[in-house]
Amino acid sequence: MAHVATLVLFKKHVRADDFDGDDDYLYHLLDAAEETVLRATNRTEDELKEIGGGEIPHGIIQAIFMLGAHWYNQRESVSTVQMHEVPASLQALIKPYRKLAD
Repeated sequence: MAHVATLVLFKKHVRADDFDGDDDYLYHLLDAAEETVLRATNRTEDELKEIGGGEIPHGIIQAIFMLGAHWYNQRESVSTVQMHEVPASLQALIKPYRKLAD
C-alpha cells in the first residue's frame, strides 16, 4: 500500500524521529490509520486527491497522524488511566470530506 502520509513526518508527529527501531510498527500503524480514515470518508483516495487539488487534503493527513499516534501511545484496548477524547478533533478533520451518499 502506498502511504498518503510520509513516515518521516509521522515519526516527527509521534516524536520518534531520533531512532529507527519502531519503523516497521509505525508503517503498520500508518497502514491501519490510513485505511480507517479513508474508509470513514466514504471516498476513494483518488476522490480525495481531486478535492485536494491533486494531493490528499491536509486535514485527512492530520487525522491519519492523530489516529496512528493514538494507537502508538495507547497500544492496548484497555487502560488504567481515564482518557478523554479531545472535542471536535478527529471527527472535525474527517467530517468535511465525508461523502454522505453515492
